[in-house]
Amino acid sequence: MDKQAITSSKAEGEDKPWHKPGKWLVNPAYWEREALQARGGMPQTIRFIDCTVSEGDDCVGHQLNWNTRLGVIERLDEIGVGEITLPSHVTFSEERDLLRACRRMGVRTPLVAKGPGVSPPLKGDWRGIIDRHIDLGADVISPIFKWSYADTLSDFSGSLTKEAVVNAIAESIEYMKRQKVRVVPWMVDSMRTPVDTACLFFGAMAEAGADGVYVVDSRGNSTPLATRVFISRVKAAVGACDVYVQHHNDLGVATANAMAAVEGGATWIDASVIGIGDRGGCVALEEAAALFEMYRISTGVKLDKLYDLCRYVQEAYGVALPPWKAIAGANWNKEEGVGHLEGSTDAEATIGIAPQVVGREFEPVIGAKILFGRERSSAHTDDPQTLRELLKAWKLTASEEQFQAILFRARAAVATAHGRHYLTFEEFRSICEGVLSAERR
Repeated sequence: MDKQAITSSKAEGEDKPWHKPGKWLVNPAYWEREALQARGGMPQTIRFIDCTVSEGDDCVGHQLNWNTRLGVIERLDEIGVGEITLPSHVTFSEERDLLRACRRMGVRTPLVAKGPGVSPPLKGDWRGIIDRHIDLGADVISPIFKWSYADTLSDFSGSLTKEAVVNAIAESIEYMKRQKVRVVPWMVDSMRTPVDTACLFFGAMAEAGADGVYVVDSRGNSTPLATRVFISRVKAAVGACDVYVQHHNDLGVATANAMAAVEGGATWIDASVIGIGDRGGCVALEEAAALFEMYRISTGVKLDKLYDLCRYVQEAYGVALPPWKAIAGANWNKEEGVGHLEGSTDAEATIGIAPQVVGREFEPVIGAKILFGRERSSAHTDDPQTLRELLKAWKLTASEEQFQAILFRARAAVATAHGRHYLTFEEFRSICEGVLSAERR
């Protein structure tokens, strides 16, 4: 990256303040020289291929029914993802019927059929197997090139050679492209394959006419640095061909890996709503969409619709989310007292992203931290100053005795409550008014 490009990119980062009310707060180091050089080939626009319906099939004990599958697809179509994968474990007839139902509903987002499995060397009626998937009528097919993991570990030094894999890739993809369908193949355990070998195979896919190549971190074993290196190498090998990347979340770094993939040149990110999927799940659409937009990567996703989509998917699958879950968790939009301040109205706010951006509202609450301890780690007193300030803001005058009575009632309410151990500001105000009105009688 030359000096002029770095200066230009730095200026682009500076034309928007780090915090804009109603928007977000970002790390300014992202526009420092080292960061700009490290992500020199990064695209400014990416799209999501949503795998909620297909990966949801792999979520043990939580599957959709016919109506909720259509409901999820309809909402994904409205929110602005680039492609939607179809359920991967239903029968062929049900998948075909689902496609037809989506057409009747007016779904415009391209639909992706995962499969077929292609095992080198090609043998038997492999063309018929491919035709069966194409005949489903999906807009995109995503064939899976698969082999024994022992072949991957030996770097194809056994009976299955690299030449045989390349030949199978070339012949099968050329056949698929003659059927006039978008083809985005992937290979099993992509990121556990030696990088040079992976680049050889993905390069063969691109040369055979694939519209994109699908790199998968099948076991969620990658790291952001490893991902960025791997994807930048693959991107160099496939040229103008789109690079799709899927990360599983077995170690909790899927969203960070997705960002690293984009920094390495990926143009499509595989994600699912609330991160639902096999084992530890996948990249969470709502997390990645918000993160990318914060760092000036356009996605086409309507951020203000994310929370409602998360709630629908959560209920459709019947799963409980931890309260601290990013974007969708019950506590994500809450702070005790004024906390880090409300991001949509306060220019000095240090909250990461205003909840309104993703379709939520900021909720200041009063809990055990304020009522039984110090309000902040930096506080110089145990006295609950925030509560006194609230009374003043509400123009409620309380004697010290009345204030202690208010504290007693608030503490009792929080300590004995079932389900949640905090008060909303409105509930606390009701306690205050109750104590003060009782004293007047």
